[in-house]
Parts: sequence; C-alpha cells; structure tokens
Amino acid sequence: MENDSIRASGSDTLIDIWVEGKLRAICVSREAIESFLGPKKPEAMSDDDRCEFIRTHLPQVLAAAQASLRGNPDKTTIAITTGELSPEGDRRKGDRRKSERRKVAKPAEVLPHGERRRGQRRNGDRRRSPS
Repeated sequence: MENDSIRASGSDTLIDIWVEGKLRAICVSREAIESFLGPKKPEAMSDDDRCEFIRTHLPQVLAAAQASLRGNPDKTTIAITTGELSPEGDRRKGDRRKSERRKVAKPAEVLPHGERRRGQRRNGDRRRSPS
C-alpha cells in the first residue's frame, strides 16, 4: 500500500482504498482504534502509530468498511467509529491446528488390514522380468 494512502488527520486516520470496485475514503476514529486494542493500548498513540495500526490491521478495517456498505453501496466516504472494528476474522493470531498432526509409530501388527505402510508393500523388486 502506498505511503500517502494512509494518513493521520487530527484524531482520525484516513485511508484511500479500492473497496468493492470504487475508490473510497475511509475515516477511522482514534476511539475505534483504542477500543479495538482494549487494555493493550499504549498510553498515547502518535500519528505514525495509528497509521501503522491501520497498515497491520487492514483486513479488519476493510471488513468494517464492507459492513458499512451493506446499507448503502453507493457511499464514497465511510466513517468507522467505536465498536465497528472487530478482532474476529484475523486467522493469524492463534494456532489454527487443533490437534497433533504427527504420526505415531505403531507396530504393523496393530494396524488394520487396509492401513499397511508403503515400506511393507514395496520391499521387493518392482519390475518383474517378462516370463
């Protein structure tokens, strides 16, 4: 994303970005950013900190903008206020794998008939000499 497409203006952060086929101006309030961060928020966020927040949380900002467009798809200016940014949908925060994926070594006698290992099937010569 270009440097001039995200900029701070007063207590708001402005973004110019293509959303659903149109160039739209998105305004994210300082309160929206602080409510998103919750207790993890720093004492005071500088303009550069807010711009960096928008850069790193762009998927959430776009999701909030698209939700705002559901009511009026012709809007060119979108204002995101407190409570509209949600941390849901950010898949990269936690570990997506729920269980252990490593294979556990089991002896061949314990395995059912259909689950033989490749090494057991392919011990011999693969090519047979034409007889």
